[in-house]
Amino acid sequence: MDQIKKYLIEAGLDEDFVKRKVLTYSKHPDIAEEFSDWIRSGHYRDNGLEVQGYTAKQLAELSQYLVGEASFSMMIMLRENPKKALSKIKGGFKVK
Repeated sequence: MDQIKKYLIEAGLDEDFVKRKVLTYSKHPDIAEEFSDWIRSGHYRDNGLEVQGYTAKQLAELSQYLVGEASFSMMIMLRENPKKALSKIKGGFKVK
């Protein structure tokens, strides 16, 4: 988790937000591990973890809004709240 925390802090995110994100990732160690790999390499795994039929790489290819950390956050949303996540995907990630 230290690598994820460092990455988020270096991205300029608020300390409280970073704490919440790290806590969320700690509940999903498989996704956190893959995110850590992405941080180290800058590349998504070719045969990455799949949640509700999507990998982080596939999500990043769907929208400019899902590059990097956002694709892994969406993986968590797909796991915790699949209806909401699938609705966002189907809706094309419209920004209000």
